[in-house]
Amino acid sequence: MNTTEAAENHNRQHAMIGYLSVLFAAALFGSVFTLAKVPLATVDPLVLAAVAYTIAGLALIPFAKASFRLDNRRDYLYLVIITITGAVAAPALLLYGLAQTAASDASILANGEVLFTIILSAVFFGEKPKGRRGMFAVVLVIVGLFMATTNLKVSETILQVNAGNIMILASMFMWAIDNNVSRRLTSTVSPAKIAMVKSLLGGLVLLAIALALGKGGAIASIEPGLWLIIIVMSVSGFGGALLLFLQGIKRIGTVKTMSIFAMTPIFGIVIAALALGESISTIQMVATGLIIAGILIISRH
Repeated sequence: MNTTEAAENHNRQHAMIGYLSVLFAAALFGSVFTLAKVPLATVDPLVLAAVAYTIAGLALIPFAKASFRLDNRRDYLYLVIITITGAVAAPALLLYGLAQTAASDASILANGEVLFTIILSAVFFGEKPKGRRGMFAVVLVIVGLFMATTNLKVSETILQVNAGNIMILASMFMWAIDNNVSRRLTSTVSPAKIAMVKSLLGGLVLLAIALALGKGGAIASIEPGLWLIIIVMSVSGFGGALLLFLQGIKRIGTVKTMSIFAMTPIFGIVIAALALGESISTIQMVATGLIIAGILIISRH
């Protein structure tokens, strides 16, 4: 095997790890919508966001194997931006919105993260789908997402302008900013370190806000039976998903990462079916096929 072939094999393996990382991230984050609904019945959304991100940050410390020190001032600026948008504003908005919105509607609105991220990436960072095939692949993913999450039936509530829906969309926009800035940061800082520092700082900031608003008693009053669900959601749905997602962005770029991460609602449907006994329709199966086809086109283009 010559040097060129060895380099090509290395690049393929590098990219494959990125694709698989994002796929697992989508599965883990897809579980959040099901898991979060349980504690949200009795736990304040801000308190839940604070506890979840603090736990996620602590769980990521062994993976980071690094200090909080970064290489230059620009990296610190990037870290501040992604912490405020992706680890403070986004999770708080998501959980407040989820508390006021049906899970099915939240799943549909969560698709906004893919669109917002690709739009911001194309406008500000010059990273966009290449050519007509690339655009066609993105359209396939979007159509598949719409079919999967609506079953070709748009509920009346999803069309209503209410606080819950606006908060979900706002959280997706915050994560879109986070995704694009994180892409710049992964060029100099390891994904594990970014995930750990951002999650822990975001959790502590949310915790400080919760305490300042007099919600300390709400943390202490969380029922013991809910802690296991919260810990699982925090470690896997937020911490683990973030770590794998950043690995994907570093290895395969923003557009490809977001196209694969668009599988999140599909995993959410499957998880709901397994956990809650909900059925999977033929339309949802067709939608899954469209999404996978779009992902394959993007990954090869």
